[in-house]
Amino acid sequence: MLHKKETQIIQLLIKDEGQFITSKALAEQLNCSDRTIRTYCKLLSEKLKDYSGVDIISKQGQGYQFNIKDREKYLHFLEDSHINDHLLTYKKVIDINDRYNYLLNKLLFEQNEIYFDDLADELFVSRSTLSNDFKKIRKRFVPYHLKIESKANKGVFVTGTERDKRRFIMDYFIHSGFINTMQTYIDNELLNQKISFEELTIIVLDECREGHLKLSDFVIQNLVIHIALAIRRITEGFRIAKISDKTELSNIPERKVARKILKRVTLTTQIEFPIEEVDYITLHLISKSYNNTHYISNDDFEQIRKELIMAIEQLEPCLKNDFQFIEGLLAHLSTMFIRLEGQINLENPLTAEIQTNYKAKYQLAQELMQSMPIFSHFSFSSDEIAYIALHFMAAAERLKEKNKHNILVICATGYGSAQMLKNRIENELGNLVHITDVIGYYDINDDKLKNIDFIISSIDLSKLIFNIPVFTVSVFLTEEELSRIRHGIAHIEASPTELAPVGVSPADLSSDFDHYFSKDAFLQLSDVSKEEVLKKMILSISKGEKSHFADKMEELIYQRETMSSVVFSDTIAVPHPIKAVGNRHHIAVAMIKDGLFWNQDYPKMKLVFLTSMSIYDNDGLPELASCIATLVDRPDIQQKMLTCQSFEQFKKLFLKLGEKEKG
Repeated sequence: MLHKKETQIIQLLIKDEGQFITSKALAEQLNCSDRTIRTYCKLLSEKLKDYSGVDIISKQGQGYQFNIKDREKYLHFLEDSHINDHLLTYKKVIDINDRYNYLLNKLLFEQNEIYFDDLADELFVSRSTLSNDFKKIRKRFVPYHLKIESKANKGVFVTGTERDKRRFIMDYFIHSGFINTMQTYIDNELLNQKISFEELTIIVLDECREGHLKLSDFVIQNLVIHIALAIRRITEGFRIAKISDKTELSNIPERKVARKILKRVTLTTQIEFPIEEVDYITLHLISKSYNNTHYISNDDFEQIRKELIMAIEQLEPCLKNDFQFIEGLLAHLSTMFIRLEGQINLENPLTAEIQTNYKAKYQLAQELMQSMPIFSHFSFSSDEIAYIALHFMAAAERLKEKNKHNILVICATGYGSAQMLKNRIENELGNLVHITDVIGYYDINDDKLKNIDFIISSIDLSKLIFNIPVFTVSVFLTEEELSRIRHGIAHIEASPTELAPVGVSPADLSSDFDHYFSKDAFLQLSDVSKEEVLKKMILSISKGEKSHFADKMEELIYQRETMSSVVFSDTIAVPHPIKAVGNRHHIAVAMIKDGLFWNQDYPKMKLVFLTSMSIYDNDGLPELASCIATLVDRPDIQQKMLTCQSFEQFKKLFLKLGEKEKG
């Protein structure tokens, strides 16, 4: 790379090519000293040695002159040094994208003979650079069945059908940066002032509305551009080929609209449109308006439906029963079939974003089309694939919405804080959860907990045991808390019956068990009432507690049950006080093999875990509660517990609930 001053010196010398410029004159123009100019010219002379045939001649008393002996080497030097970017005096197209646009414009719009050497001179590039440009253009042409050919007396030209040329012009020029202002380009380049963009748009809108055709804004805009392009091509003598006889277009509403549009354009421009152009616009209207599946044969329609369902069952079976997805995609594929038969391309303004941000859905769309034999003889543009990907994306969003976790938010610090917590949850976890309600501590009841997957609470609920997970957070919902919730949600989705991951070693779980359970509080009962069971269980853990412990426990256990159910399943209940009472923590367990009447809804309760929290600490309780929740889905272990002969056997069975499933 050249230094900025070196580039400026080269520019000035090239500008006055063939003449000597003194160091003083150069210094004045570049606002530096003569000595600086001499230093840089010396450095430039060294660098130019790599380009034999290009050098700087220095003559005492006359100054410096840029000497070109080999034009090819000279062009290489300019390219390598990026000097072209700064040569504003040359009316040349230098940027690689600008070169493509310039070349494509010449090849597709100009009818004069184009010669390779002339292009190299016009673009100020070497033949090798121009050859590379043509290689890239040839690759771009492949999907459109266009070729670049050359003949000695005809120069370079493009071969292919007029329809394919128009497809390429629409795709490339509309999506590229060549049209900086689309309207200006259409007015100046395509329409040649015969009719304005606004007039053309009004005609299309009027006739589509009159014909009750429903088109999106983007489609209307592209249809206007298609007609503008047709005007340009017709005036230049290009004719589009007749539409395939297989496509029946007579006596349909879209054809009447197309005829009316072009009739009005003719009145303004005095350009007569051949019947092929009417058919061409008709095809655009058919393929881009809504609900046009009736233009496809019943056989083709049923074949598309059959192949679509088979492909979805293989690729994305979770969507096979999504009626909205299947019917929506079926309608799209049917109109796409019409479009592809007529060689009409559909542009998609979201293609780049879908390819970048939704790669998996884009790839799924590609795989779908490869799995449907009826489309095997068509080639698909990225725009077409992106439209199909949109259907998968919409289905995924519906599925995500359907699978969101219903949560209850509990907050006791006032309306403002509750709203802040709610907003934080919606902003950070909105894609995962649906907030059913925001309530205070004393509003907790069975109705509020119905169909709830988990609770997020700014109040410490550790003294209460629920059969769903509870996440305790601050009203500010910190990043650490969010991370914990996301981790918990992932665990819930993997193991929906567990309150939370046990996350402790077998040794630690065994230690926790020993701290809460005891042989004295292990009861095997029969023919007892709920009240009798609770009294016996409370008595079994009363040793070492204050005299009022038993009465207070009983009172607070019933208070807790009025708040919400303590039943985990038809066979398991976990009664506990609404707040901690004892100095120590305990879990008493009662097993009633024949079952006891808990209430009308649960007449055969068999396993009761009475939990008493300590007023001091309750380390290990969440892990044990998680094991009890896991027991709900382990009828095999429940049955073994009911028949076990000792407390030690019970402990062994209980600890199995904390083991990770293998596989």
